[in-house]
Amino acid sequence: MSLAIAPSFMSANLLEVGAEIRALEPVADFFHVDIIDWHYVKNMCLTPQFIRAMHSATAVPIDAHLYVDNIDDELVQLCLDSGAGIITMPADVVGRSFNRFANRIHAAGARVGIFLNPTQPIETVLPYVEKIDHLLLMSVDPGFGGQAFIPSTYDRIRRACELRLELNLTYRIVIDGNCSSERFLPLAQAGADALCLGRGLFDRDPDTRRAGELTLRDIERVNASLAQ
Repeated sequence: MSLAIAPSFMSANLLEVGAEIRALEPVADFFHVDIIDWHYVKNMCLTPQFIRAMHSATAVPIDAHLYVDNIDDELVQLCLDSGAGIITMPADVVGRSFNRFANRIHAAGARVGIFLNPTQPIETVLPYVEKIDHLLLMSVDPGFGGQAFIPSTYDRIRRACELRLELNLTYRIVIDGNCSSERFLPLAQAGADALCLGRGLFDRDPDTRRAGELTLRDIERVNASLAQ
């Protein structure tokens, strides 16, 4: 499987969202949108309405990454109605209601994501892992850009791969947090399938189109190396 690119709009120029979308459509496998409610972590960022606006301008799938306490059916449905093709929820919040949420998401034709923070074991998802399409591993603590990459992420990726093989599953392993270009190859070698790229993409060049092209070039080199 080739390593996929998910530009994270937490780092985009929000005054030029349409231009950012157009610049990144040629390189993006999906777009990543952080929805942060000030309660799950002390930060606020983006909304389902932002996803609705993006969805009106692009056919690229959009991942709603919910850093939200008290997730309920109404929020899940709002994200679906806004055009999210993937809804990624915190394992430490949705455990008691996961099956209901997953059934709603799948019935709408969207994909189910769960994210694990760095201190949560991969086995946390075992009770419902068969329903997961995306397993997102945070490689920094949740909610803030610019943090140091946590090296134990590599072992966590390998464990997620082992579990997938043991259970004969197909979930995509997604990494989120300080995935800078020098980490592309070791993350892929550990077994990552997709990278959420904020500053690791947008900070590469003031011209977002050029930043995307540089990132795609590096990803293609990684994919070529993995194919050898």
